[in-house]
Amino acid sequence: MTISDHLTNVLQDWRASQNDFPLNRIQCPHWPIPFFGNPATALVATVGVNPASGEFDPSRGWADVVTPADWKRRLRDYFKHKTPPHEWFEPWRTGLKLLDMRYEEGTATHIDVSYRTTTAMLRNKETDRPEFGRMVERDVAWLFRLLPICKNLRLLLVFGPILRPDGSIGNLAQFLKQNAPHCGFTVSEHGDLQHAETGKVVFIHEADTREKESVKSRVGKNLTTHRNQLLQRLDRESEARLT
Repeated sequence: MTISDHLTNVLQDWRASQNDFPLNRIQCPHWPIPFFGNPATALVATVGVNPASGEFDPSRGWADVVTPADWKRRLRDYFKHKTPPHEWFEPWRTGLKLLDMRYEEGTATHIDVSYRTTTAMLRNKETDRPEFGRMVERDVAWLFRLLPICKNLRLLLVFGPILRPDGSIGNLAQFLKQNAPHCGFTVSEHGDLQHAETGKVVFIHEADTREKESVKSRVGKNLTTHRNQLLQRLDRESEARLT
């Protein structure tokens, strides 16, 4: 299985299931987005819930994406495209620099729990929360199907909330750990995820201080505090792959 094969499967799934979650769907022309950047080379992935509704604004340049091949290239080269990345990525870009990782260099990528672009999860009062919760519970399987084919990926950086199927607010890091066993992964007492079939291990780090500050400040403070620990863990994982 290659990343391209995975995307082909995602596209087929998206086309077959678009009517399953109609209440929060944006109406402008758009494509599924399971990730931004190049997961084939990335050592670190930031993880979000789903693509921002503003990603497909006319100024974002998606009108040039006509074929599935165009779509695959745009996802892979998202951070190298003539259109600048969505402003949502700025806190993560700042935080990644603390780990000497960059989206633009292919050492980092961004993966979403659901590939569907919807109305805003919490900020939009018209978002149907139970449907949103059912959507992410269904779609997270695609995130876990991607992880084993990302040969270099070792660290998932996570921040923020996610909606549950009952419409209540949960924690994104806990959501991933709770769903991992249903998607072929075991979860260690430290929160490491190991793929049962391939043995691949990725570890989750929640990059939050839970203070009443901006996301950028909270991510920056957290990764500054844990920088050495995360880098040492990444080094150990890299050495283990070579032995």
